Amino acid sequence: MIERRWEPILPHLREFEQHLADHVAELRIQPANDRQWTQEQYLAQCKTGIFNQYGVYLIFAPDESLEYIGLAVCSFHGRIWSHDEYINRRWTDVISLPIEHYFLAPALEFFLICRLHPPKNSVYRSYAIPKAPSPQAALDCPRFTRQTPQVIPHPKEQHHEK
Repeated sequence: MIERRWEPILPHLREFEQHLADHVAELRIQPANDRQWTQEQYLAQCKTGIFNQYGVYLIFAPDESLEYIGLAVCSFHGRIWSHDEYINRRWTDVISLPIEHYFLAPALEFFLICRLHPPKNSVYRSYAIPKAPSPQAALDCPRFTRQTPQVIPHPKEQHHEK
């Protein structure tokens, strides 16, 4: 199910995926928390294990506008509650990354902040990332032409003639 609040984010998520290798699984936004849930609903969500994962989280206001994008390097559970003092949070959704692709989380956070400019993010908002060329345009551009890489031996491996 795709939530209406995700519609402005999904095109940028797909664009980010263009930079990834083919073996990286599709990035998915998952609902993690709703401030209107009962305690029982919250505890049921805890049992799914979603809060023990890591990656990028998205905080939405009651009007479904994106307020903040954050990075959870240990777990979502330790991060998403820390913003309640200054963000009127209704939903928190997450983009979990498996351990083998964990290193992509900071890049994804940076990318989405640069593209979406959430009002409560103060870092990275002044940066810009150029749009990626289409895959065909990249191949047609001489700068991106694939060439056989030149192997340059490590200095310790070079043999000196006497």
